[in-house]
Amino acid sequence: MRLRSYPNLINQQIIQEMDPSANFMLSKTSKKMKSLVKNYIYKVDQVWVNFDSNWSFVVEIGRKIYKVFDLRAELAPKEMKWYRFLVNKVLLHSSAVQEYHEILTNHNYICEIFKCESNKISVIDENQEFVDEYSARFLTRVDFCNLKMVGCPPTMTTPNLIIDDVNVFFMDFIYNYEGQNIVLKKTWLSEGYVRTLILDWIAKEKENLVTFIAFQDDRKGFNESSVVNLLNSKRNAITESRVEDWDPEKRDRYFKYASIIANHHVFPADTFDCKHGYDIVREDGKRATIKVSPNYFMFFVWP
Repeated sequence: MRLRSYPNLINQQIIQEMDPSANFMLSKTSKKMKSLVKNYIYKVDQVWVNFDSNWSFVVEIGRKIYKVFDLRAELAPKEMKWYRFLVNKVLLHSSAVQEYHEILTNHNYICEIFKCESNKISVIDENQEFVDEYSARFLTRVDFCNLKMVGCPPTMTTPNLIIDDVNVFFMDFIYNYEGQNIVLKKTWLSEGYVRTLILDWIAKEKENLVTFIAFQDDRKGFNESSVVNLLNSKRNAITESRVEDWDPEKRDRYFKYASIIANHHVFPADTFDCKHGYDIVREDGKRATIKVSPNYFMFFVWP
C-alpha cells in the first residue's frame, strides 16, 4: 500500500484524521499496516460492545462514541445472554463464552490498536438468570462494578465498587454502602459526612467495610480541618476508642490492598503508605487508619 511510502509526519496526520472504523479496517490489511496504525493512532478512553440497536464494537473518545465495526450477524444473540454493564467490560454467561469467543478476540484486538487497557470478558454463573442492568437480583450477584456514575441502590452491596463521577452523591455512600471496598472519583467531599463515617465505624455500624477511598473533584474545595479536629479530640483517650500515631510495633507502614479494584484502577504511589495517617483504635482493639487532605479521604481497616 502506498501509504507506507509517505513520510512519517504525513502518515501520522492521515491516521489521526481517519475515524476509528477506518483505522480498524486499515490495520487489518497487513501486519505492517497494523504496526503503522498502532504507532500513530490516537488513544481512546474505552472500548465496549453496544447492544442498544446494532450489535457493534464502539470506542469512546472524549465522551464521544464512535462505532468501529458491527459484529457478524450470526454472533448477535437470539436472546439477551449478554449485556454491557461494567465500564470497558462485557458480562457473559459462562455457557456463552465459547460461542462468543470471537467477541473476546475482537475486543482485545481493538484495545491493542487503540492503546486502551484490555480487560477480560467477565463471566457470571451459568445457572443465574441473566437480568437487566437495573435489577437488584443481578447487581447483588456481581463482585465488582466500575460505573461511570452513581448506580441504583443494589450497587450499595457490591463488594468491590468504583464510581467515576460521584459528584454530590457522596452522602449516599456514607450512609448506605454495605460492601467491602469502594473507590469514589470526582467526589464533592463533605466534612460532616466524613465525620459520620468515622463515628459509624467506631460505633460498629460499618463492620463489612475494609477500605473507603474518595478523591475530591478538582472543581470543588474540601476543608478537612473539622475531620482533623475530631481525630485529635480522641487522641490518647483511655476509656473509649482513641486515636494514635503510627507505631511500627502495632501495624505495618503500608496497608496491603487486596481488592480486585487494584486490577482496574491505578492508585497514586503513596496511597497505601500509612506512616502519617491517624490510627483509630476501637475499644474492641480493631484498628483503622485515616488519611485526609484537601484532595482525598481514605479509610483503611486493618485485619
